[in-house]
This record gives sequence, structure tokens and C-alpha cells, in this order.
Amino acid sequence: MDVSEANEKTLLKSIYLLQLRRQFFTRAELMEKTGLDADKSEEVLRQLTTSRMVERRNGDQYSLLAPGRSKIKVVLAGGVYDILHLGHLAVLAEAKTYGDVLVVVVATDVTVETLKGRRPVFPEEDRRALVNSLKPVDAAIIGYEDVGMGYEQVIDDVKPDVIALGYDQDSLARTITEIVKRKNLKIEIVRLSKFDREKYLSSSAIRQTFLEEPKV
Repeated sequence: MDVSEANEKTLLKSIYLLQLRRQFFTRAELMEKTGLDADKSEEVLRQLTTSRMVERRNGDQYSLLAPGRSKIKVVLAGGVYDILHLGHLAVLAEAKTYGDVLVVVVATDVTVETLKGRRPVFPEEDRRALVNSLKPVDAAIIGYEDVGMGYEQVIDDVKPDVIALGYDQDSLARTITEIVKRKNLKIEIVRLSKFDREKYLSSSAIRQTFLEEPKV
């Protein structure tokens, strides 16, 4: 099985996602994710290791190498996503246009409480699962509870080529810019469009309308 350029990128995307926040992936995991059978997966991995895209480790363990990683463009976005709405979908669809893979970091319950002074409506794993189900999203991960160092750790985990920030994430933009400059990272920072509030209710508006007690 010869790996065409298009198939190569698709395979490398799958491998990147398998290895996200991990040191290696296995052939069995690649087979499960891609649907390749044993013979084809063995041939694909042989070609990728020969071209130095992937490195074989101990036994059935493989790692994505820099030449393979450079073939795909990874975008990182993030937020609370407490009450998922069409505005979130529009913003994440825009974020996906900046690369091949979109990874979304979902704020922990502790982070939400620290930043907003309240617990989220939905727990972090529920919010992650819902974001992960959106079509533009390739992977949704939960962030770290440390609000300061947590951002830096997520960047180290994901190793994005692009960080896509919401129009209203000014404080986060300053923090991310400082991290990128301090660590001399080759990461492009982009700001996403402001969604139409007449068309899409924000999470805060939804919360006020449906969840909070009416003021008397």
C-alpha cells in the first residue's frame, strides 16, 4: 500500500491525536482509529518509519517525529463551554479554518470557579464530551486547575502551530502572548470573529434567561 500525500496527512493527523498528551501510540490503536487491517497498518507504519515521519520504540510502540509533525497544522482553542450554543459552533468552525487539526481545551470546574466566582452548570467531563462531539473539533481535552501555569502546560502538551482566541478573551490573549514570547515559540496567535449576538445568544444570556432567578 503506497501512502499518497493526502493519505499521509490523514494518517499523520490520526497519529497526532492518538499521541496527544502521550509519549507513544500502538499499531492496534492506529488500526482501531483508521480502520486499517493488520497487513495495511504494518505496511503504513513501515513506510512512515522509513521516511522518518514516525519512530518505532519498544515492541509495538511508535512515536511521531518532527518531520511527520511538520506535515500537519494544529490549532488550539479554548473556553468554558458551560452552556453550548450556536455561537460556540460558529467560532470553532472558524478556528478550524486555520489548520488541519483543531484541539479544544475545556476549562476545569476549579478554573471556572476561580475566574467567574461560580461553579459551572455542567461538570468538566460533560462539557468536554459535548465539545468533542462537534464536527469542527478533532479533540477536546480538559485543562489544568492551575490557572497560571495551566495555560503553559496545555501549550506544551498540544504544541500548536496556531492559537485561536475569542474576541472577548483579552486577559487570556495577554497571558498567551507573554508565554509565546518568553519561550520563543513559533506559534501564530489569531483572534476569532465576534459572533452576531442577535443571532446567537451567549452563555451568559442563556444563563440569565433560563437558569437564574428573576429579579424582583
